[in-house]
Amino acid sequence: MKIEWTDDLSTGVPEMDEQHKQLIALLNDFYVAVERGERDEGIQALFEGVDRYTVFHFSAEEAFMEQIGYPDLPSHRETHAMFRREYQGAMERHGAGDRKAVRDLVAFLFSWLYTHIQKTDKRYGAFARQQVGQG
Repeated sequence: MKIEWTDDLSTGVPEMDEQHKQLIALLNDFYVAVERGERDEGIQALFEGVDRYTVFHFSAEEAFMEQIGYPDLPSHRETHAMFRREYQGAMERHGAGDRKAVRDLVAFLFSWLYTHIQKTDKRYGAFARQQVGQG
């Protein structure tokens, strides 16, 4: 099932929206690999991609929130740490032969898109627009 970018995923911060689109691309690439019968390659690419993505994106997002003086940054950082723990756990489970780990990771990433990005990340976008309006 391919995921399409929609405006309700937009934070209103173009740089962050572009990075969020990369997460969607990772998931879509995984689905395509599975459809082509390249499940193992798709899993490998998904884990490596999510690893790179979180290091780069979470760092950029937290730096942006720091720059705009976003008051919820500490709790947002904790949410990112929770994501990393969830991801690491899925990776370890997969490495130990748990066939359900990948499905759980994909479900988690999907829910992250529609809960964290669509709700939590939108708040810093609104805060940033508010700051510009006051400046």
